[in-house]
Amino acid sequence: MLIHVSANNPKPMYEQIINEFERLIVTGHLQPNQSIPSIRALSRDLTTSSITVRRAYQELEHNGFIYTRAGKGSFVAHLNEEEIMRWKLEQVESPLQNAINQAMRLGLTDTEFQHLVTQLWDHAKNE
Repeated sequence: MLIHVSANNPKPMYEQIINEFERLIVTGHLQPNQSIPSIRALSRDLTTSSITVRRAYQELEHNGFIYTRAGKGSFVAHLNEEEIMRWKLEQVESPLQNAINQAMRLGLTDTEFQHLVTQLWDHAKNE
């Protein structure tokens, strides 16, 4: 499983698991109806409590990213393109808003900020 969590990350472990699954689902690394590890198996792989994994799975199911079938396990839910785009924008909106607020506090103009964003975007594409 491509889940990466860290005990050094300030976010709680269950949030890290949620974030990783959401990322894998919206980027297509996990396909609709694909089974995901059982709570017990994932908690063993991540060396964390099964309660932590259960909480993450419950949240993922509540948010529509996975579904569970009694006796069968948990599976990736089908998300339409609109839901995927909404999730992606939500992930970028808060940090971008923080950057905008900081730029305004420092007296950057909207043109200067937009130029900076364009430069950073172009640099990231070329890496």
